[in-house]
Amino acid sequence: MGDNVLTPYEAEAYCEALIAFDIKSIGSAKWLQQHEYLEKLNVQAHVCIQNDTDEFVSESLISFEKLPILVHELLSIEVWREKVYPELVKLDFVSKSSMAAYMVFYHEGTVLTLLEAVLYNKEAVEGLGDSVIDLVDYCHRRMVWLNSTMVNQVEEREFDDPASDKKKDARAQLEMSGTELLEDQIKDLPLETAVKAVAVVRYLTDHVTVLPLSCLTRMLNVHDFPSMLVPLITDAPWTRTRNGKQEKYYDAGWHEVDPSERLQVTKTEAQVWLAVYNLVQEPECRRKYEFTTFNKNELLKLRGRFNDVLVDQLPILTALRRSLEELAVMDAPPPEASVVVEQLPEIREQLLKINAKKWGAIAEFQKARVFCADDATIQAQAARLAQTYDLNVLESMMPDDPKCAKCGEPAAMRCSRCQNEWYCRRQCQVEHWKSHKKMCNLICEADAAQKK
Repeated sequence: MGDNVLTPYEAEAYCEALIAFDIKSIGSAKWLQQHEYLEKLNVQAHVCIQNDTDEFVSESLISFEKLPILVHELLSIEVWREKVYPELVKLDFVSKSSMAAYMVFYHEGTVLTLLEAVLYNKEAVEGLGDSVIDLVDYCHRRMVWLNSTMVNQVEEREFDDPASDKKKDARAQLEMSGTELLEDQIKDLPLETAVKAVAVVRYLTDHVTVLPLSCLTRMLNVHDFPSMLVPLITDAPWTRTRNGKQEKYYDAGWHEVDPSERLQVTKTEAQVWLAVYNLVQEPECRRKYEFTTFNKNELLKLRGRFNDVLVDQLPILTALRRSLEELAVMDAPPPEASVVVEQLPEIREQLLKINAKKWGAIAEFQKARVFCADDATIQAQAARLAQTYDLNVLESMMPDDPKCAKCGEPAAMRCSRCQNEWYCRRQCQVEHWKSHKKMCNLICEADAAQKK
């Protein structure tokens, strides 16, 4: 185990082939091929990190100057989701299969995961160039969503019973329209992409010294990231209570938390704390951040969130705790006076400008040419996806024995439908079904189409 899915030469070829697609081409055969490249690069990047080997994926993306292409991909999907998808829904564009449409939504998470894997490297942050402004603005929009829309959704959403999901598969899903089925499949993706965007913010703040000055000013004084991060701790959107039991969102799903582990910090919670630490403690940030009564009071709300368990898990927060105590009893120093030439995001604005008033025409084109219900097209797409997500290849890259998707214990049983997820016992499989259902259905749908 521990074999690579790509050789360094293959990774170089894939990176060199990456191009910026226009919105009209999203979902096309060439676009799906690039999705395949990015998915394999993504998996290989994480394998390199996990096995502590040469990070040739990151190096290739930097040397071929392809990181701005990843940001372009991210923003293209965002604009498509906001502008083209509503027009496609009006045209009832999904009939036989929602597979191709789902992959477009899933692509956003793939790009974010790849960025998350490479941006902990300072050279990668530098390699973003001017596109980092667009990336910062994208992350800002995702955090705004977390602080508004998601908080309300967590309060309103009902807990789904796995048993009722099985009944739904047998009855209700057969009666759903293609668009309704797609909406059901993608309903949890916005939260997952927002969580990944928070991780990207953390890695950007790790390297504020190499960010363009206008970018740092934008993070601190235009978007006020320090204040935006506070509600993600004080009113965390990835924590909820259902039937008297606390649940936390991690590993792409909601999980019940044992009372003895409620103070255990998840990866996402740690990313937020570390981002706040960087933005408050980094000397360059302290010189540039403009304190107001509002943002000072916001940051001081964090004082009530410190406890010994938190500091034991993240000892670095001791310095942040001390800084907040000092801030509470004295005035913050004024920001360092300087003249900054403001850079504005260009990629998203260019996409909106080029395609203005064309959204309906793009939707009609994509319904006819991209998301058509032609059996041959569906089978070709299924064959490509089956090759991309080849389970034997993915399993060969696992550095350790399979782990249960629910509890993390060593596992010996697989999902009987898709053969993709591992479980240690039947109870874990039943409890994890809500999180696994969408991908399980997608894999089975692709396999069935390939066999026709």
